[in-house]
Amino acid sequence: MQLFYRGYPRLNCFSHTYKEVRPNTIADVKVDASFRRIPKNAICFHVWKIDEDRLEAEPKSQYGTFLDDCAYIIYAAAPVGSYVNQDTITREVKPSVNLERFIHFWLGEKVSEQKRSNVAHKIQELDSYFSNVAVEYRETQNNESARFLSYFKRGLTIKCGLLVTSSDPNRLYQVYGRKWLRCIEMKSIAWEHFGADYVMLLATANHFYVWIGRSSSSIERRNAIDLANKWQTDPSKITIVDDGYEQSMPDKCKNEWNTFLPLSQRAVCQNSPAIEKPICNKLKIYKCCYRNNRLHLDQLDVVIPTREDFSDSTTAYVLDGFSQGVWLWVGSQATQQDKTSAMGNGRAFVKKKKYPYSTPVIRVIEGHEPSEFIRLFPSWHSESNDMHMKPISTILGKFDSMTLCQRPKMAAETQLIDDGTGERKIYRITKDQVIEMPTTKAVYFNTHNAYVIQYTVVSWSMNPNDSESVGIKHIIYQWNGSEASADITSKAEKFATNLFESINSKSIYIQMGEYDETPHFLQMFEGKLIILLSEKDIPIIQSNNNNNTIITNGHEEKDTLILKVYGDSTYNAKAVEVYPLVSMSSKECYVVKSQHVWVWCGQSSTGDARELAKNVGALLGESSLALEGKEPKEFWRSVTNLMNQSLILNGLNQSHNSLNTSNGGSSSMGSPSPINSNGSVTGNTQYLTSPSTKTPRFQAQLFAVWTLRNKFFCEEILGYDQTDLSPECAYILDAGIISYVWLGKNVSTYEKDKYLSMAQNYLETVPIARRPTTAIGVIRQQDEPNVFKGFFDNWNTNLWNSYVNYEQTRQILSKGSPSLTNGNGVAPLNGENGKLPPSILNNQKDFDRHQKYPIAILQQEIDLLPEEINPLKREVHLTHDDFVSLFNMSFYQFDELPAWKKQELKKKHKLF
Repeated sequence: MQLFYRGYPRLNCFSHTYKEVRPNTIADVKVDASFRRIPKNAICFHVWKIDEDRLEAEPKSQYGTFLDDCAYIIYAAAPVGSYVNQDTITREVKPSVNLERFIHFWLGEKVSEQKRSNVAHKIQELDSYFSNVAVEYRETQNNESARFLSYFKRGLTIKCGLLVTSSDPNRLYQVYGRKWLRCIEMKSIAWEHFGADYVMLLATANHFYVWIGRSSSSIERRNAIDLANKWQTDPSKITIVDDGYEQSMPDKCKNEWNTFLPLSQRAVCQNSPAIEKPICNKLKIYKCCYRNNRLHLDQLDVVIPTREDFSDSTTAYVLDGFSQGVWLWVGSQATQQDKTSAMGNGRAFVKKKKYPYSTPVIRVIEGHEPSEFIRLFPSWHSESNDMHMKPISTILGKFDSMTLCQRPKMAAETQLIDDGTGERKIYRITKDQVIEMPTTKAVYFNTHNAYVIQYTVVSWSMNPNDSESVGIKHIIYQWNGSEASADITSKAEKFATNLFESINSKSIYIQMGEYDETPHFLQMFEGKLIILLSEKDIPIIQSNNNNNTIITNGHEEKDTLILKVYGDSTYNAKAVEVYPLVSMSSKECYVVKSQHVWVWCGQSSTGDARELAKNVGALLGESSLALEGKEPKEFWRSVTNLMNQSLILNGLNQSHNSLNTSNGGSSSMGSPSPINSNGSVTGNTQYLTSPSTKTPRFQAQLFAVWTLRNKFFCEEILGYDQTDLSPECAYILDAGIISYVWLGKNVSTYEKDKYLSMAQNYLETVPIARRPTTAIGVIRQQDEPNVFKGFFDNWNTNLWNSYVNYEQTRQILSKGSPSLTNGNGVAPLNGENGKLPPSILNNQKDFDRHQKYPIAILQQEIDLLPEEINPLKREVHLTHDDFVSLFNMSFYQFDELPAWKKQELKKKHKLF
């Protein structure tokens, strides 16, 4: 039966008694003895395995290793805001220490219904032991949460349960994962498990083979070789086999390989199934209500969820994040039944919505919400949020550059690299030209244009230690006006990136849009940035007998102007033209220029905001102060034509008695204009009061990001530190007001060139939708500024000095193992010391980047070819081995032939 409420469709109801528990499960007994051994007030990390009807505590040496036919329970406890992992040593703390508790139950792909039932029952025991306040996560193989993965820094090894008792020593493993390495044991040794995106490990009784898929990343290859060295300590028994170069193996290795994986049956999947999470920026909230002993879900009519939506502490709410997971928020005053049945109800919700089996389900208790849940709410205000966030400095005004050098955490919190007094060059980007702007006290931007600023950091001129702490010498800013055309912003981006690339080192590039300026960007102008709306000529201030006069093209500027002054300090202030003025707030300040310059300040505006407004007013000429409720007649007469007729001024309903006398009376509340036809001010001027808002703190998040076959992927890293940044990867550090793209020195060419595209893709995929104009910063490895390093504890500038990348790792291994294939080792191709010349090697690598297909597929008619194949370039989709077997030469040799000869050979082999 379809139910409805208040015009909104309701989900079909489901019984509140649903549990993921089945008959014949572990009996409902007291808390298991294994759980009771855990001190209640301790920082710790424990893992248990559900094996049939038994609960077994896993030894530490097995942490991170799982069987695909078993279920596991993981318990983690740490002080709020801290993280534990598999290496954590249990230590008791005082009862006053506030601990976060997390319970995860992990289900392997082949886990039985019986074990799923048993684990569901056991987590209730563990949860009750800790008074039902722990956060519970339902995890499934290959779909683990970021918090679960953060426990296993060295990656996960998933073993096949069917082979546990097998005496056969030969095994095949599939290895992948940019950040969290996953090594999965296959149930059989067969080509069907091979994919171009993977690294495969073939372990035989006598040898160890590392097969490198052509689409795998360098970090996956490096980590796979490290894993091979860990399992096989004799490098002479390790052979690296490149995708498509299997025939190049030494005969002895090739013969053994053929016994397990016959090359005549070679078939490698070119598009390995990658786990893609659908984009979902819209979260839905349902309130749980019981009617007639059945659970009903009432959907709340909300656009952006807020903390206030969870108004009833006696019940539970469902937060539907789709691919991000289904959250069950249970009020602190809810019944014990609600708390224990929440996970079961969450699974029932997933089934009712027909979401994938792997959809994460998480239960949280009011007052114990984790950071992952809190950040789904941009305006979350609670004591628990404050405990998760580090306090930001409340100092207003300028920050000292030396202090920001010595305190990177303060620099990161405030996003101030220095005090903004460094040298700057400003370029105005129009449709037709790039114009370097003159240096003036006031800086005028036009919302129809874009601007590029080259800034020299102040602290770089200090002593070497301070320069190293700041990290950079130059900043390239790109500011796009809200009305700037795509052509202009594209031209500005090209100009800015060229500047960034030409500087080459000790620089960062920051792109932002109007309304999304960063603190340091505004600090450069010290509150004197003025943004104009129209394409009219930008005013230039010239001095004449100590009086400031605004000149445009040599003529006195007579246009009226009204500016709204934002901010209360030099690092968050700017003045923006508004016309017509439709509302004013008691907390706001305005600068009005007509025949005279007025500075209007609301009654509730701060002293700092008023000072900034006065400074802006002084830039436009001699100014007068007009306080809300005490405005002189001249003020109203001069601003009448600038105000919308429906304007109602903000504040207390104050009566201008002195002005009423001249008016002879007062108008009624809500008069269309505060000025009568004779130019006098009405008796009652009504002010709208804007609600007080608190700017929420944002906890910075780190993501590993990459693209694969033109699709964007990202993986969050919880509890991150500097060691989580690999030189062979790209990352995004989301600091709220700005997202930094960090590029490792060995990152792929594509990611080096497409860093802005990756950042934009990230902004589109985060759970809470972000504006596309959110500031983006681009940072290169070893050029990290203090505003970035401050997010990491104990930043070590020398950390990567001894880093060994994939190519170096492979070379080191080759010294002990002559059995390497492809042009990177002792290949059957001519080259000094077994290596190809660089030009040839690059040519060969270009060939290897293409997807590979069997000869029979490439010889088909054009309409039968896979869509990614260019019919005129079929030969590049052959593997190296197939290419040599057909053409009797390698691709790089073929590529050197005359065009007519290449065409003739392709026709001969039906590839044209």
